[in-house]
Amino acid sequence: MTETPYLFPPSKNAEYVKQTSDLHKQWVPVLNDLGIRRRPPYNCRHTYATICLMSGLNPAFIAQQLGHSVQMLLSTYARWLNSSSDWSELEKLKIGIKSVSAENPAS
Repeated sequence: MTETPYLFPPSKNAEYVKQTSDLHKQWVPVLNDLGIRRRPPYNCRHTYATICLMSGLNPAFIAQQLGHSVQMLLSTYARWLNSSSDWSELEKLKIGIKSVSAENPAS
């Protein structure tokens, strides 16, 4: 077996997996070998999206990666946003209000 940086290497000396059938041929045997219950490879998209959101990545970046609009991403995955950062998000709002107030002092 040739060395490759991929968990599921492309077949026929291709640069990347071009056909999902290539992945599906390898998917089930790997899950079985690892003792993981059978699930579709598509679930990896959901795992990727939730890990990105929980890690605090920019939703616009994640949406682009998935080929979604930000609205679609948030309507599907909003529950996975890290609620532990809620208070720091409110602090950002306070800082933003202060900076706008400093730029436009009341006359």
